[in-house]
Amino acid sequence: MMCEKIEALLKNKIGLDINSVGTASVKNAIKRCLVSSGCDDLGQYYNTLLSSDAAFKRLVEMVVIPETWFFRDDIPFDVFSNHIKSGWLIPRENSRMLKVLSIPCSTGEEPYTIAMVLDKLGFPADRVQIDAIDISQASLDKAVAGVYRDNSFRSDELTFQSAYFQKIESGYRLKKKIRNRVNFSHGNLLKDDFSQMKGCYDVVFCRNLLIYFDSKDQGSAVHKLYDLLAPEGVLFVGHAEANNNVNSLFKSLRLRGAFAFVKKDGTENCSVDSYDKRFHEFSKKHSAIPPVSSRRVNTGKVSNNSGRNKPFSAYTGRAGYEKKKDEQTLVLKAQALADEGALEAAESLCLDLIARFSSAGAYYLLGLVYEASNREDMAESMFRKTIYLVSDHAEALVHLALHVERKGDHNEAQSLRRRAMRASQ
Repeated sequence: MMCEKIEALLKNKIGLDINSVGTASVKNAIKRCLVSSGCDDLGQYYNTLLSSDAAFKRLVEMVVIPETWFFRDDIPFDVFSNHIKSGWLIPRENSRMLKVLSIPCSTGEEPYTIAMVLDKLGFPADRVQIDAIDISQASLDKAVAGVYRDNSFRSDELTFQSAYFQKIESGYRLKKKIRNRVNFSHGNLLKDDFSQMKGCYDVVFCRNLLIYFDSKDQGSAVHKLYDLLAPEGVLFVGHAEANNNVNSLFKSLRLRGAFAFVKKDGTENCSVDSYDKRFHEFSKKHSAIPPVSSRRVNTGKVSNNSGRNKPFSAYTGRAGYEKKKDEQTLVLKAQALADEGALEAAESLCLDLIARFSSAGAYYLLGLVYEASNREDMAESMFRKTIYLVSDHAEALVHLALHVERKGDHNEAQSLRRRAMRASQ
C-alpha cells in the first residue's frame, strides 16, 4: 500500500507514469532510497518524502536514470544545422538573438551538442542563447561540471571529442568556450509557470520526456511546449513521442528520423510545404545532410540494432569501433551463458554490459533471463528499456506486447505488434 502511495506522489509531483519505467524499477528504487534514508519503514519514508525536498529529489534521481550521449540519434542535429544555415546564417540587416531550449537536458550532452553544432557553423556566440532545464539537480551539477566518461561518446565518429574535449584523469572535460554557451537551470515542465517565456524559443528540443507521462499529462506538456515555441519555431521530440498529443497542435516536417514539428497555426513562412521546399533546396545545394550509415549488430536471438548517421563527415575514429566490438563479444558470451542455463552468470554479465555500454542487446537479453526466472515485471522493464534505446528492436517489441497483453492492455499490445511488424520488414 505504501509503495502505491509513493508512486502516486511521483505521479502528482512530476507527472511520472509508473508504467513508463516499470513498477519493478520504481519499487527497487524505493527500497534503495529507504535503506539510505535511515527510515525504519515505508510509512516513515513516505512522510519524509512529503516533508523533505532533498529526499524526494533523491528518489526522482533513482527512478529517472539519465540515458543520453553526445549527438544522440544524429539526424535531429543535422536538421537543426540545416535550419540554422537556411534561416539564420543568411545575412540580415537586423539580426536577432537565436534562442534554443533543451528540456529535459539531463547531464548536458544534448545542449552541449547544440552548442558544438553552432560553433562548427561559425554562429556568433553573442547571437545565441541556449537554455537547458532539468528536474534532477544531480544531473544539472554534472552538466555544469562538463566532465564526461566513455559512455557519453557513442557516435561512430568521434573527432568532435578531440576538437572540444580535454582528456583528464576522470574522463573528458568539455572546453570552456562550449560550456559558457549553455545556461542550466532547475525546472519542471508540468508544474512550473513558463508564461513569461511565451513564444520565446526559436528551437525546442524536448526528446524522451513525454514518454514518462500518461496521456493527460502529455497533453498538458505539449500545450506548454506550444506556448514556449515562437510562431516559426521548430520542435524536436523523441521517436516514440510523435503521437496524437503532439499532432493535435503541431505539424510534422516529414523529415525521416528527425521527428521535427512546427506549429499548426504558424506563419506561411514556416508551413510544412514551404519549409520542405526551403529545406530540401538548401540541402541539395549545400549537401548539408551527410549520407546515413547504419550499424547493425546481430547476435542470433539477441540483437542490438541501432541505425545511426554521422553528424560530421570528418569525424572518424577507431575507439568507437573497438568499443562496439567489445560490446558484441560480451553480448555473445552472455547469450551463451543463458543458453547453457547459467542464468545468474548471464544476468551478472548483462548488468556489467549495461553499466559499461548501456547496451540494448544486454537489456534485451536480461529481459529474456528475467522471463526464464519468472520475474515478469523486471523482464517487462528491460524490454521497455531496449526499445527506448532502439525503437525498432523487433524481438523486444514482440516480447513486450506479450507482457502487456497478459496484463489486459490490449490496445498497447496491438500497437506494439504493429511496430514489430514494421521493424521486421
